[in-house]
Amino acid sequence: MKRAIERAALSLAIGLAVLSGSAARAQNPISQDGWEGFATRDAANRFDRCILYNRTIQALSASPYEMLGLTRDSSGQIGLLIFFSPGTLTRGEKPVQLKFDQASALTALGQVISDFHVNIAALDADALAALREAKSLEATIDGRTIRFDLSGVGAALERLATCVKTYGPKR
Repeated sequence: MKRAIERAALSLAIGLAVLSGSAARAQNPISQDGWEGFATRDAANRFDRCILYNRTIQALSASPYEMLGLTRDSSGQIGLLIFFSPGTLTRGEKPVQLKFDQASALTALGQVISDFHVNIAALDADALAALREAKSLEATIDGRTIRFDLSGVGAALERLATCVKTYGPKR
């Protein structure tokens, strides 16, 4: 398990180093209303997904903790990357409670891929509709809660769709 965590941390560190260096242009950077991110590729150099974070690439490079990422893959699935503080989470598939504004919490299935971040690969229609209109998001997993103020989510989601059309597989 320690080795898996080290690999995940190393992968994140390499990705951040690439973003902070001159190779950032190769990562297809994108931005929208304060959200910044990029199109990602897998180990075989195939399109993986587009991601927008609630902070700048520079801030992401300085600290990949306590932030939110919006994702969209080539099939159109919209998901979330939720980053907590280091050492907060335990790996595995887990339910994540998502509370948008003051509405009742919704549950999404997430994959904790390191000791500090969880990937929710696909939001259901109710969660997606709530996200588009939300001004805040609270995410709770393993008894840990993190809160984000949101703005410009609708436009960011549209930018992700454009990113997938631009950098994703041609149909």
